[in-house]
Amino acid sequence: MLSNALSVGLKTLAANPLRTFLSTLGVIIGTAALVAVLALGDGVERYAREQITLKTDLQQFTISPLTGRRLDGIWLPRPDTVSLGEAELRQLAAELGPEVDLTLRLAGGTLVGGLPGDSLRGAMVEAVMGSVAGPPDSLLVAGRLLDQGELGGTTPIAVISPDLAALIGPGAAAVDRTILLRGNPFTVVGIAGRTGAEEKRLAIQVPFGAFDLAVPPQTRAPAGIVGSAPTLEAMEPALAKATAWATRVGGDGLSVGSRGDILTEVSRGMLVAKLLMGSITGISLLVGGIGIMNVLLAGVVERTREIGIRRATGAQRRDIIGQFLAESVVITGAGSLLGVILGMAGAFGVSWVMRAQSDAPVHAAFTALPLLVAAASAVVIGLVFGMYPALKASRLAPIDAIRTE
Repeated sequence: MLSNALSVGLKTLAANPLRTFLSTLGVIIGTAALVAVLALGDGVERYAREQITLKTDLQQFTISPLTGRRLDGIWLPRPDTVSLGEAELRQLAAELGPEVDLTLRLAGGTLVGGLPGDSLRGAMVEAVMGSVAGPPDSLLVAGRLLDQGELGGTTPIAVISPDLAALIGPGAAAVDRTILLRGNPFTVVGIAGRTGAEEKRLAIQVPFGAFDLAVPPQTRAPAGIVGSAPTLEAMEPALAKATAWATRVGGDGLSVGSRGDILTEVSRGMLVAKLLMGSITGISLLVGGIGIMNVLLAGVVERTREIGIRRATGAQRRDIIGQFLAESVVITGAGSLLGVILGMAGAFGVSWVMRAQSDAPVHAAFTALPLLVAAASAVVIGLVFGMYPALKASRLAPIDAIRTE
């Protein structure tokens, strides 16, 4: 029955190819727009996630010992501050797995000497141990960063920020120079960090084992652990595991912090943008469906006598409905196939223009699900908008239909 309905439908559509093409054109354009928007949306989302990973801390969480507590509105020091060290770093790494990068971080303020004019400046010193080989904002300016072997060592070497390097000399003049941290000599091996900030940032990174030489005990903050999830999706489960570990190990003495609220809003914003663009382009599919309905309604009027003869010779109402729905599905099926091809080509073209105009490496991203959704939406539109003409044709009285001229 289905094959017969499709056969009759194809013959009917082939009898008036121009009208069939014009009715299919709306579905082609609608499907192409939907495919292109979904592909470009996925591509932009992928680019945004890469930029978030590279340039923000939204995928990071921190575990820090609490040095005090507020009691009756008064901030009081804690006598039992939790100590985090290499053993705790290994425990947490075993808990979270190798996908999450973990770093044990020490920080504290110190006096920097050995500068031109024998002046003294205050700087923040940092030492790390773990997965991360570079300091925060580790944009290398000159020299080199500390390698993995040096991070946990005791060699008195340092990577300094550009603002501190500028106090020593222009360009890369600070590399291989000696500075004094807490009165101890450290050799500068690199300059790293971001320039152009309104507030000058005098920062230094030293090996973990050389931190005691660089920073006096009274200016040190307790060691903390910084974790970085590989993707935005992996952040939530990693944070949950880290929080459970911190509660088990330190009770209420450890604080777990993250940018979870911003992370949630970023993910929600990406989803809303894709749904918005998909909804707007979906309107063009509705327009194509209305065009199909008009064509089929015109077909009902033109073929009233034919329908009456078919009903009089034994055709059931479901046969008439099947014939018109088959015509609608053929139109939308062909339109959706051509629309998918056109949409893919359009997405590649638009992404090329975006790369040429913005220098952003945005590429159209095609996955099976958006393509299936676009094609299925076109077929569903055809069935929905073809149902009314099909029902109208099936309800024609055979005798009255045969008498129609």
